[in-house]
Amino acid sequence: MAITNQRPHYNVDELVRHRGGMSLLDQVVDYDKTWLKATSKLTEDNLFMSGGWMPSWIGIEYMAQSVAALAGTRAIRQNEPVKVGFLVSTRKYEAERPAFPVGSTLTVVVSEVVMGENGLGVFDCELTCEQPDGQSFAVTTRLNVFQPVDFRKVFGA
Repeated sequence: MAITNQRPHYNVDELVRHRGGMSLLDQVVDYDKTWLKATSKLTEDNLFMSGGWMPSWIGIEYMAQSVAALAGTRAIRQNEPVKVGFLVSTRKYEAERPAFPVGSTLTVVVSEVVMGENGLGVFDCELTCEQPDGQSFAVTTRLNVFQPVDFRKVFGA
């Protein structure tokens, strides 16, 4: 962990519980209490890539993992463990193109709209796909998420 701009810099695997091929973010670029910016470079070995393209609806998972990374920064700053969270639903998922080409860089910005004490939260999300040819396009949505206070009590684990 290094400190930049008065905030600690974390590796993605410190903040998000996904591992292996399901860990989609490369780096957390910046964050504050209610927002986070992350990036990811799309390579041919990406789990969701097929024939050099990844469907743009997969962007939902990039956004959800960015929300999880924001929750992870909060947990660490409060000396708590990083918790499990769940994507509940999305509204108005709008993508300007149907797929992301290999070699693109995805930049995701998530902003908290509301976060309840009961663990239910709403986030505005924007993903920008910077394609290898220099063109870019956006994907936007609003995510509803749930992070239980105690995972074991909710799911009997």
